Amino acid sequence: MNARHYVLIIEDDPFHRALYTSKLKEQGSDIRILSSENGYAALMALSERTPDLIILDLRMPKFDGVAFLDVVKSKPEYDTLPVLVISSAPSDFARIRSAYKNVFMFAKPVRAELFERAVRWGLRLGESARAPSTTVESRHSLIDFEHMKLYLGPDRTIQQAIAREFHRLAADRISALDRLACNGDLRGVLDFCHAMEGGAEAIGAHEVLGAVESLRAAARAGNGEAVRGHAREFAEVLRRFCADLAREFALDAD
Repeated sequence: MNARHYVLIIEDDPFHRALYTSKLKEQGSDIRILSSENGYAALMALSERTPDLIILDLRMPKFDGVAFLDVVKSKPEYDTLPVLVISSAPSDFARIRSAYKNVFMFAKPVRAELFERAVRWGLRLGESARAPSTTVESRHSLIDFEHMKLYLGPDRTIQQAIAREFHRLAADRISALDRLACNGDLRGVLDFCHAMEGGAEAIGAHEVLGAVESLRAAARAGNGEAVRGHAREFAEVLRRFCADLAREFALDAD
């Protein structure tokens, strides 16, 4: 990495600001730390210096993290700026995932080793985005490869093993959800959504996660008909995602 990097922490809770600051200092003297208590103060900080990485909470007073992202990511100069969202508000994650580049979501409390890896990854990603020779590879794929590398690491063998298992389980997951939806088992549907999230998050399946969020909302509302409709949509999205996994990792050849 470069001799010096700037990380902007946007968090209203002084405990979490202190925690992230401490963890960043442990990673080396090459990191300079800036902090803001809300999105408005962070916008003022951005006008003075563009950081290499932002660590962002979502639920804050005055000007929250969602509003901050809406403003900042609409500006071309911040389009590829890496942001680590660490929040206890996972209901906002689905829209954010689909709307912005280089934004990675983590539920509070994030594990220390994952935090450290995410910070280093984000700083390297920021360097790549700023490099004049960098070109963004256009992939007609539902897989978020950068997200997969962050969660699973860069080892292709490990990525392939996880992809194979995710692909192998897809048919059973579709069948299980269909049974739950047809039987009107809304509690079971909610449990299914919870179980589905971890693997889909790790493997970069953002559209699958979006389908899970729609399914969960319908189940919480007690709308069995909507649940059945969203179950069919989930099945279609999961099949398309698994088709991309099969192409990318040559799973059909197994």
